[in-house]
Amino acid sequence: MTVLEQVRAIALLLPEAEERATDGGAEFYVAGTPFATVSGTTPEVVRVRDASGEVSITLDTDVDWVLVEDRIARSWELTAPRRLLEAGGR
Repeated sequence: MTVLEQVRAIALLLPEAEERATDGGAEFYVAGTPFATVSGTTPEVVRVRDASGEVSITLDTDVDWVLVEDRIARSWELTAPRRLLEAGGR
């Protein structure tokens, strides 16, 4: 499974998440706002939101996928509209 496929599997499990292709990568949106972006560079990078802004995680040979999944889900929570969070979120 490629890095993009793994990130896609994580992101699209989140309520109302959508994928939009970019040059060599993808962006994942909730309610029209991006919450995760995978670059098409080598090594690949996923950008997510956190409380202080945006964070980049390099997805090289030794990836902690549990951490990546948590960061993507947290980014979704920071981006999702209140109605989704009140309905139970992730």
